Amino acid sequence: MTRLFIALSFLVTFSTLTAQESFNGMWESDTSSYITTILASEYSVLEIYNTSFVEYRRIDEKITSQSKSKFTTELYNPNNGYTVNIKYNLKDPNTIISTYSGDMEGKYILNRIH
Repeated sequence: MTRLFIALSFLVTFSTLTAQESFNGMWESDTSSYITTILASEYSVLEIYNTSFVEYRRIDEKITSQSKSKFTTELYNPNNGYTVNIKYNLKDPNTIISTYSGDMEGKYILNRIH
């Protein structure tokens, strides 16, 4: 019985860790010139930032919460004064649904580019 419990614990832990690593990569949307870069370890999402090679800008996001297949950030854009909360939901290994609330509202699809 103890071995079964240990095996089940390992399985649950492994599936949670793998889910966080699935966010790792560079993502783009058809509606923006920014590329979203997400750095994740096997344990958590570590850093997220947006880079525009058209506007020559980088905007960092602050991670406010995270779970197995979702995480939430806060983004402040000093160029226009907008503050938004963004919920990232991993739809599949190559697609993220990002939901914006705050000074900008809407859902945007991010596709993996690397």
